[in-house]
Amino acid sequence: MMNIKMENEKFKIERPPADIFFGIFAILAGFVLPLILIPIIKFTGYSEVVEELAKALVILFLILKLPNHRIQILIGAAFGFLFGFSENCLYLNQIFQLGDMSVFWQRFLWTVPMHIITVLVMVFAGISKKWLLILGLIGAIFLHIIFNFFAVGLLV
Repeated sequence: MMNIKMENEKFKIERPPADIFFGIFAILAGFVLPLILIPIIKFTGYSEVVEELAKALVILFLILKLPNHRIQILIGAAFGFLFGFSENCLYLNQIFQLGDMSVFWQRFLWTVPMHIITVLVMVFAGISKKWLLILGLIGAIFLHIIFNFFAVGLLV
């Protein structure tokens, strides 16, 4: 990660570019954010709005700061995947209470791609112009609401 160069018998340590840290923090946010959002969702009752707003902040302050569009899209997809996976893992306690592990795989099969798609909707909107992230956020919330409406029948 850090390069060490010899210059006139002195060691000079080069710092990694800040872009690496934006990517790492975006990946970590995918793991941690669902845990942080649980109490807020319980309090408000609006999982779609809370989750998509939180994801939009990660996209705005971390993912869109990455150096090129390809990396932004890849890190965005990884962030969405990890967000969905982490959220599913947090529901494992409820799934174990049901006694049916197939519910976990059904949730994984449906909710992880939904989170990837909603993140990518916002990333693609924000890539062209940052202010368009607002329209991407509205679209992501709408997609999440539609998904939750139909998923209740699929995952129960």
